[in-house]
Amino acid sequence: MITKYIKTALLALLSIAWVSCDKEELTDKVETIKMYVSAETGTYKPWGSDIPVECMLVKEESESDYSHLAFGSIKGFDYVHGHEYELEVRKTTFINPPSDGPNIAYTLLKIIRDVPAVTPEPEDLPEEAKFKLKMVQLMPFMNLDTPLAAPFDFMVFRILNYKDEFSFPDTPEFLQYYDLIEMSSPNLPDTYCVYEDKGTSDGFTSQWGSYFYEKMDFPISLKGYKDGKLIYEYSVHQVMRERDFLGIDWKNGGVTLANPKTVCVYNILDTRYEFLLTDTQMSNDTPYVRIAVASPDEITDADYLKLQEEGLKWLMKKHLGEKTSLTASDFKTLPEGADIVETYENVTTRVAILHQHADDLHEECYYAIAEPK
Repeated sequence: MITKYIKTALLALLSIAWVSCDKEELTDKVETIKMYVSAETGTYKPWGSDIPVECMLVKEESESDYSHLAFGSIKGFDYVHGHEYELEVRKTTFINPPSDGPNIAYTLLKIIRDVPAVTPEPEDLPEEAKFKLKMVQLMPFMNLDTPLAAPFDFMVFRILNYKDEFSFPDTPEFLQYYDLIEMSSPNLPDTYCVYEDKGTSDGFTSQWGSYFYEKMDFPISLKGYKDGKLIYEYSVHQVMRERDFLGIDWKNGGVTLANPKTVCVYNILDTRYEFLLTDTQMSNDTPYVRIAVASPDEITDADYLKLQEEGLKWLMKKHLGEKTSLTASDFKTLPEGADIVETYENVTTRVAILHQHADDLHEECYYAIAEPK
């Protein structure tokens, strides 16, 4: 009888051990590592794309070679071009990674070392190999007559030769020295491909445009690569002036009384969010602007709702700081049937992020209403 009880107890212990092993095997692996980030950057081609984009070069403490890692892949870490880093990072290896995401996630715990690296001089190139970047047209959001750009204004850029000449439809001579030319900024996470050697003229864009979400001046560079190596760079200082709010000037800007349009505002150097911005309209004798987040391709309704809320909060905090305690009674242009999520304000403007519940006339969504004080 005692032997029987012993056998039963042993079997129970073994079962617990097996269950524990199974649980351990099914648990994501979390570890703290040291990671080194190079002062140099590389390029890689995202899955499903033939266009190379700039990225970080990183390696873990146990590795001898650097590998490619997209900007923004280390949560809480903002990479600055030309800086070399030693980081303490939490590395999570997922047992069941999402079908559309990586199997490893990194979170910054501490910056151990941040050393600005000495930027090497580019190779000596003949004058005809050099190019320039120029902003050639500014289209303010409110059709204001101003030479200074503001957030949500549309800017058109051109790539010129060293003589400030624009080549279209002819192919400029300097392209023969490069296999990749990209537009980038150390302030922004993404790059825009101006030229890639594909053996045809389809790989070259001589003129392009973008909005920007920045309210402060920032640098923009055109970088020319050959065989993965940076051989020439041309930079400009983009002057930005915030108006009352984003590109809005409540006093001097126009108001659309009929048939208001909605503009899709995108930033080619920061593709996390795109915004839908209406013309300035009137309600209760007060001008207002509606701002929403555009829907990316192939996104679920639940993920789109989350993106709307995150994008609007990101934009408001970037431009107006911390949320405030305003209520619906402080606004004159809020529609009925929408709940206030958060409010923001500055000297001239108040903004409410609203949650519209689904009903017979509306789909569930988040959007923002901005009006003057």
